[in-house]
Amino acid sequence: MSLTNVSVRLVTSAELSTRELQRQQTRRRVYECALAVFREQGVSDCRIEDIAKAAGVSRGAFYFHFPTKADVLLERIRETENQICGAIESLPASAKLDRVLATLIAELVKIWEHDPTLLPDVTSTALYYTASTMSDQEASRLRALLCARFSAASARGDLSMRLPGELLGDLYLGHMLAGLLAWYGNQALPLSVVLGGVTELFFSGVRAEKVKKGRKTWKR
Repeated sequence: MSLTNVSVRLVTSAELSTRELQRQQTRRRVYECALAVFREQGVSDCRIEDIAKAAGVSRGAFYFHFPTKADVLLERIRETENQICGAIESLPASAKLDRVLATLIAELVKIWEHDPTLLPDVTSTALYYTASTMSDQEASRLRALLCARFSAASARGDLSMRLPGELLGDLYLGHMLAGLLAWYGNQALPLSVVLGGVTELFFSGVRAEKVKKGRKTWKR
């Protein structure tokens, strides 16, 4: 075939930008509609068809943007992590760990106290995702950031050296997820009080002071 008979149309950068913008807008619409259907019907019980109908897209379009329902929840996790990390990263590197954790708690309260419906699903997905990537600190932006802040506190001598800062960061994050689930099951107290209590117990333990004085110290 002669090249003179072939009509070649170059796609301009402006057209690419428009297509990418449309793709992002569609993805966002699918995401928000999926969350709305999740809240109304439950994650396990809802149908992909209902999400697609709400978003005005085909079933295939949903799977193009989100291969599974869990991928929608992972997007929600990334979104909340970005909000939390943005707040923590605005603090100076020299900020005391107490201030860092108070910022974390404040952001968690903003995110979940008035919209807790999806908390169990998001938390279970976060735990599974974290467990499957335990060897990769960069797998979670929040996890990596907390580990760095705990390590800095250990280096300053603010924490016991019994466990490395990286491990303490992981343990604390696990306690926060457990605290969120405990609050979801019993919302008698404000979320800020529950998470603040979990933080205090993480550092001080649950033993009464008179019991602490008489107990033996755990040795490695």
